[in-house]
Amino acid sequence: MKRLDDLNFTFHQLKIGGGGFVTGFVFHSKAPDILYARTDVGGIYRYEFVNKQWKCLSYFADESTRFLHSPISVAIDEDNPQMLFAVSGNSPRYGKTNGKSVLLVSKDMGETFEIKDTPFISNGNFPARSTAERLVYHNKKLWFASQGDGLFVSENLGESWHKIPFSQNNFTMIKFIGDIMILGTNGENPHSDNRQHTLFVSYDSGKTFEKLTIPQSLDDKRCTHNGFVPVGISTTKNEAYITFSHSFKESFGGWDNFACDNGGGFDGRVFRYSVKEEKIAFDKDITPSFAGFSDENQNRKAPCGFGGISVFENILVVCTLSCRPEGIFISYNNGENYRFITDHDFKRYDIHDSYLKPEYNGNRIPLHWMSNLQINPFNPDFAVFNTGTGIFSLDNLSKGIENVRISSLNEGHEETVHLNIYGVPSGRNKVISIVGDLGGFAYKTPESHCEDSFADENKNRYITCVNGDFSQNNPDIFVATARGNWTGQTKGGVILTHDGGENFTHIGYPDGISQKLCEASREIAKPNTNSGWCAVSPDGETVLWTLAENRFRLPISCAVRYDVAGEKFTKVRVFDLLGNDISQSEREIKIFSDRKNSSVFYGFGEDGSVYTSADGGETFTETQIKNLPKRHFAGIDGFKGCEIRFLPDSVGECYMALHDCGLFKVDFKTKTALKITGDEDFVKTVGFGKGKNRPAIYISGRLFGEWGFWRSFDEGLSWHKLNYSRLTFGIIT
Repeated sequence: MKRLDDLNFTFHQLKIGGGGFVTGFVFHSKAPDILYARTDVGGIYRYEFVNKQWKCLSYFADESTRFLHSPISVAIDEDNPQMLFAVSGNSPRYGKTNGKSVLLVSKDMGETFEIKDTPFISNGNFPARSTAERLVYHNKKLWFASQGDGLFVSENLGESWHKIPFSQNNFTMIKFIGDIMILGTNGENPHSDNRQHTLFVSYDSGKTFEKLTIPQSLDDKRCTHNGFVPVGISTTKNEAYITFSHSFKESFGGWDNFACDNGGGFDGRVFRYSVKEEKIAFDKDITPSFAGFSDENQNRKAPCGFGGISVFENILVVCTLSCRPEGIFISYNNGENYRFITDHDFKRYDIHDSYLKPEYNGNRIPLHWMSNLQINPFNPDFAVFNTGTGIFSLDNLSKGIENVRISSLNEGHEETVHLNIYGVPSGRNKVISIVGDLGGFAYKTPESHCEDSFADENKNRYITCVNGDFSQNNPDIFVATARGNWTGQTKGGVILTHDGGENFTHIGYPDGISQKLCEASREIAKPNTNSGWCAVSPDGETVLWTLAENRFRLPISCAVRYDVAGEKFTKVRVFDLLGNDISQSEREIKIFSDRKNSSVFYGFGEDGSVYTSADGGETFTETQIKNLPKRHFAGIDGFKGCEIRFLPDSVGECYMALHDCGLFKVDFKTKTALKITGDEDFVKTVGFGKGKNRPAIYISGRLFGEWGFWRSFDEGLSWHKLNYSRLTFGIIT
């Protein structure tokens, strides 16, 4: 294998307008026009006020340093605008065996970073990742309130850390008012399902702590962990405003179950605290009220929690947390009374991003997972807040409630998870992108916005599509395994279009074939549930679909064939190497179409198993492929594990990116696999483009000891690197 000269391609974003989950914002308190955003898996961004767009500061991360893409907190030096700090990591909770946590220190506003190891865990994609900041720089000391390891301080910019003795280890925030330290915890209690106290103050730099008043627990039988947790905080010289959430049902996080993204807010509070004579004390409960809300528990005040909060003089803004409808409370007298702006009040919105428009979302704005909001300390008419669908600005706050506007603010911010992406050879579209959380996007040109994402006949969107496939003969025909949206307006399953995505048909469910398929169909119809994996024949007449079981499994017992013209499902039959019928087996199968022959399909399973069909997917026979590693080929979503692509110009040839096993070419005519790359190479993804005699091969991964994007014109004998070292884009899916 030979390395050719580097080419350094020009890269630009496929414009979605919006992105994944932004978890927090930090304005510089003394220098104007400095604003940072942190994200769950997309790194750190800085807003360029002159250009009115976001700049990603984390594109230098590669697959081996994926922990750099999950910042849990950022901090600034109030006296030096050039300094930026962040803690980022992908550590599993309560352990460091898989994953890593680091401190990032920048002296040039994030253009470059020094990276230092930490003695504590962190994970910017943990539950409750969108609370207030856990990292702060104060009096030339860095403080970090960790997610399970305790409270730490460093006096030398992270060269060494000292752990502060404290009774709890899992924190939600740390904040200073002068030299008064406010510390929030999640109240994790090893002895009870009732949380411990969750809000504390220290007047002596962490030597001693006192309890601050918090809301009284609801002690409600509907809640798995009773007690209020501080989520957001905003301060002036003399006051602190803190939001709280009382969580509802257990979802992902156990004791972490109190934030917008895992379990929801069962009830919320907003408390005001006052500072007098260098002491802080509870002042008043200023929780907004919901008109007409009542509950069997008379102590419950709100149908949701409260998250993001920000104050500017007498203006106070508070975000709901896991509410229906979502919205923002605005007060012009420091919380004495409020007006409520909801996601249905779309006449207030200026939406620049197509898929966020109300006409594509049931006449509402898709606000959800709101948990962080900040008012510009130099301009109250510009504030920013987060959602699960990108960044929004809150404008004209000082001009009264009648003039308040909300705008999408996503230019340059495309922090999304592309689960699959397809270059389309002809037809209406050039690119089809299958995106986590947001659905799918079909681009007529790579430079333009997609006017609408995948939606039904009523323009209600489908969300996360695990995969898609297009007809090689007529690429305007394509299918996708979509999830139904959170509101239940769309149902999960396979969606089919014949006009390049202008209109989709839900092909329904394979009812009446087996109890197993009925159960899988019922699960898939639930909101936000993986639908499985699908393929469409080159002529567009046959769809093969393995329905997902337990979100991530593709059992052979759930593999079906759909005749498009007859609108009919039949069960796929599968036979093992000995000729045994394993059609009801729990073994897995992930099905792909041949790109030229509509009668031929291929199946890939666990432990290196491979299947072939020559009768249009009615039956599959297990096939042995020489020299192919025994890997799990049937994973989906975050467990995909490999990339499989069939060549568009031949029958029975595919390339498989098998991560640490490298790149393989599989020839189904000879039933042989050929390893293309070396033993030390790592190949994450593979695709094809215009070549010379054969299609060009594109991969992402590590070749010749370097991470990046690579292209070969000669079937892998030689490679050009296409990017420079500070443009590796982190995790390539």
